[in-house]
Amino acid sequence: MLSKSQPSNDTVAIDINDLPFPIAIYIFSTNRVILNEPALELLGMKSNEAFDLATWNRINPFMKDIVTKQGRGDVPDQKVQVMLFNGKLEVMRYSLGTVLSPLLGAVYIIYFSKVSDKSSAASFSFIHSIKDELAQLKPYLNRTGKTMHRALMKRYFGEENKQLTLNDLVAYEKELRIIQRAYPSLTHREEILCCLLVNDLDIYEIALATNRTPESVSVTIHRINKKLGFMNRKELINALKDLVRDENSNHDEPARDSD
Repeated sequence: MLSKSQPSNDTVAIDINDLPFPIAIYIFSTNRVILNEPALELLGMKSNEAFDLATWNRINPFMKDIVTKQGRGDVPDQKVQVMLFNGKLEVMRYSLGTVLSPLLGAVYIIYFSKVSDKSSAASFSFIHSIKDELAQLKPYLNRTGKTMHRALMKRYFGEENKQLTLNDLVAYEKELRIIQRAYPSLTHREEILCCLLVNDLDIYEIALATNRTPESVSVTIHRINKKLGFMNRKELINALKDLVRDENSNHDEPARDSD
């Protein structure tokens, strides 16, 4: 469809793989999605792998509404959380444009990318807050409401009493696991804060991401230092970074044959 070899009298046709950023093209009339190589890589797909639109709509049912409700207009710079085909959740930034083709009808062109780690942290914190607020509703619900509440908690947050983990957002998953193993005395909130510290968020950024005051964040850091025996925030951050770096180095080393 978009190829250098395609003849055209009044337009310039290009190969979308010449574009250095992830692009998805959705042809509404044929219900077909075309991805360039950067888009395939970002979604964790193999080169030239066909996009399974039916599965995508099943795991991301709201995405179809975004396109169909948009009509012929353009959507600049939006953020959305999507589930990839491998089951991982990612926060994506996207812009959507529409082209009307005499042969194909409406063609949607979507540029997308992963958001920064800091935006992912804020999104994770927001989801974690929603879980806590939903949990507070349970005592006030009748039997039918409690059944619906239990189903929602299981669907979006795992088992009813299970803490939401960073598996639900790819950001910081590895760091969380390392910190959990090294410091089992930390609470879930303290573990999350350590993940943010090790990824270079300062107190004010952490406060914004977690919907807390800087003073409250400082108190939590002081409590972590007291638990783990560190003198100050700098010593804590250095220890966390050393821990993560050493763990990653151990995993990167090739296995040695035993004698």
